[in-house]
Amino acid sequence: MSLWSDLHLDMDRHRAVTLVGGGGKTTTMYALAHEAREAGRTVIVTTSTHIMPHPRLFLTDDPEPGHLRECLDRHGVITLGTLGRADKLCGTGEIGVCKTVADIVLIEGDGARIKPLKVPAEHEPVIPPESDAVLALAGMDALDRPIGEICHRPERVAAFLNKPLDAPVTEEDYIRILSSPAGSRKSVAEGMDYRCILNKTDTSDLRRRAEVIAAGLSRLGILTLIQRYSEKERGGLCWF
Repeated sequence: MSLWSDLHLDMDRHRAVTLVGGGGKTTTMYALAHEAREAGRTVIVTTSTHIMPHPRLFLTDDPEPGHLRECLDRHGVITLGTLGRADKLCGTGEIGVCKTVADIVLIEGDGARIKPLKVPAEHEPVIPPESDAVLALAGMDALDRPIGEICHRPERVAAFLNKPLDAPVTEEDYIRILSSPAGSRKSVAEGMDYRCILNKTDTSDLRRRAEVIAAGLSRLGILTLIQRYSEKERGGLCWF
């Protein structure tokens, strides 16, 4: 089995996938890219906001279709973006062009500063209208930890949950955030398939508790994948 099949994603139908949330977006994005390439697909990795460039993937800032095709013919998987502040990549906004030249386009749609859980700000996430699916991620290492310590933009998380900053994160909090159109499901348009991933289930207890969250999301009609996340995989370095 693979991430694509476990998430019930079809490489022919879900050709542009945007990842949002926290808890391992980048690693998951490159795992999807690796699997797509192993299946013989060409892949463009990009962002609608900012990402760190992958040190082992060819990078171009030129969205001209002929140039992208040449790069894909040569490398198979490439990154498209322009270097901006703090050596991070900014997107070029050419998702439609990317879909015309690549089999698969993977887009990072927001940031979390390596925190496992978040509620989006007013300006995020940036989900391109060309997206066929949206994956929302959350790390299980936020569980039982104080909101103010473990969450990205903790004030927003506390306000969303109507809890103080020192309140511990619970299973029900994950369900509320991941299922809400004001939470992780924000800006997911009609026609875009929505999936959740619970990451960092490194112990049997965390996996058991992730299964409780997944069951709650399933009752709301949301398919959720539980997966382990290893520190050695941070940034997707292990995939290329």
